[in-house]
Amino acid sequence: MSSRVGRCCGSTPPRSCGSSNDQTEECGMRSGFLASTVLLMPVLLAGCDKPMSTATGQSGLSGGQKIEAIASTLQACSYDGRPVTADPASISDGAPQECQVAVKRIMDYTGLPANFVVVSGPVPNAAAVIMLDQNRIPRRVIAFNPDFMKTAMKLVGGDPWGPTSILAHEIAHHLSGHTIVAGGSRPDIELEADKFSGFILAKMGAPASAATEMILAVGTAHGTPTHPDKNTRATAIREGWTQACTQQGRRDCGSGAGAAAPVSPPVTPTVASGSEPVPGTLAAVRPTLPAPGSTPFKYGRFVVDETGKLDAAKARAMDQRLYSLAKDVGVEFTILVVDDLHGLSADDYAWAMMRQLRVGKLDVGNGAVAVVAPRQHQAAVAFGPGFAKEAEFSDPKKMLLEWIDQGWRYCDDADGCGGWTDNLFNVFNFTLNNVQNTKWTITYQTLGQLSDHFEQVAAERARTNRPWNDAVDQPLGNLLRISGKITSLDPPQGIGQVTPAIVNGPLHYKAVSMTTDDGYPVILYIAPHTAGLMPSGAIKLNQPYTVVGRLQRRGDKSKQASALWTFSYDPL
Repeated sequence: MSSRVGRCCGSTPPRSCGSSNDQTEECGMRSGFLASTVLLMPVLLAGCDKPMSTATGQSGLSGGQKIEAIASTLQACSYDGRPVTADPASISDGAPQECQVAVKRIMDYTGLPANFVVVSGPVPNAAAVIMLDQNRIPRRVIAFNPDFMKTAMKLVGGDPWGPTSILAHEIAHHLSGHTIVAGGSRPDIELEADKFSGFILAKMGAPASAATEMILAVGTAHGTPTHPDKNTRATAIREGWTQACTQQGRRDCGSGAGAAAPVSPPVTPTVASGSEPVPGTLAAVRPTLPAPGSTPFKYGRFVVDETGKLDAAKARAMDQRLYSLAKDVGVEFTILVVDDLHGLSADDYAWAMMRQLRVGKLDVGNGAVAVVAPRQHQAAVAFGPGFAKEAEFSDPKKMLLEWIDQGWRYCDDADGCGGWTDNLFNVFNFTLNNVQNTKWTITYQTLGQLSDHFEQVAAERARTNRPWNDAVDQPLGNLLRISGKITSLDPPQGIGQVTPAIVNGPLHYKAVSMTTDDGYPVILYIAPHTAGLMPSGAIKLNQPYTVVGRLQRRGDKSKQASALWTFSYDPL
């Protein structure tokens, strides 16, 4: 999911580019980016049949030129598929108060920090858009028409649940990290966002009929290449509603007729040491993991204890820590203590949850799922590629199995784990400290851009005789995005090429070579599980890709190839 930009403005653009966040950058958050120099990137929210080259008049450009060319326009589609364009100058950072309140209320029920900001603009209702800040870094926003709430309510006879369902749908695209694939949007991710909408509205107290009324009023009778027909979408909304209803323990979920009593939004309070469990919050109820295809459990908590044995206050404190990590750093880490692996190994279970629950941001691979199954004496951690780099010098699986051996016998009684809960969570301290101090924002859009910057830095140091400052002078470790063509799936090993110790080492990295659009040879080191996380599968020879990774070695255009730890790739 590396380049939502390149995918929709390549020399052979897709005929229709997708849903609200199909091409949203998974770059994390940065405060204070709504500066006067902000530019907007196009995000095609629904079935937009107008190719990007038509919108910009710029095809066949380099990656950087495409970004600049397309940044001058905003092209989007409304919730019901109507295309709309707007002048970037018409977007402001002051969204209507009622819209901000509605978004905050929905986010309270998700249990996640918002990975977008709320702005105002002349869109038909609500739209997810990409915004470039003054550093040319894309950021996610939701834009509202100033009259959104009033207009949307009119479409459904004044019912406030109508606009809420639109908001929940658009928020779902942002939170789920949806990506675009070659050829346009996918109906399946639209249905996933619809299902989330129904799930959240049920939690908020809406009857099933109110959850579906907006899509039935404005949806299309026939499906499009990007969006299913309105009846199919309404069915997905009802499925999400029913799931939330069932989780609340109600008996009338099958009919979906009555309004649910709203549940309290998930909370992640700061927990003082030794405080007592708060009824109705984390670990006071034994939650269950989601069935395949269900709304991700992460909309609610970061720690799930199926066994009910972890100390409730300590589990809430860890949940707060992981919430803060997601909010402040953009990294998602979830811990599942399960009763049953359902016939899978812990490793397979963890990777299945990683894919199913969309943990982390796929383009930078900053998510991880830890699974502890003490009654099956198994444990595993599935790391996104970016997260794995920060954890490669630890062995959490071994430590988790040791915890099962040493501590679980004290947990599996009436008193539960007590202090052994801390011993479990301490297994992850080293890795969590590492990811907290790692930069997860994509700063450079090309190798040439990175090279030019650090040449200027070197010249400045030489001119001023300034001593080396690792924080600003070190090019290695920077996240960047590159585009180019795969030139070999088995490049040679040696100086300036593939490092033998990496591909022959215990982590079993695969190496492929690429030549970037701006002429740099690059070695891409790809971890074994990366292909399984990518929508496009294994990387292919002679295919052009946009790649996101962390700089492992800085090279040049002639003698030595640069190298990246590869976190994601998208075919162009």
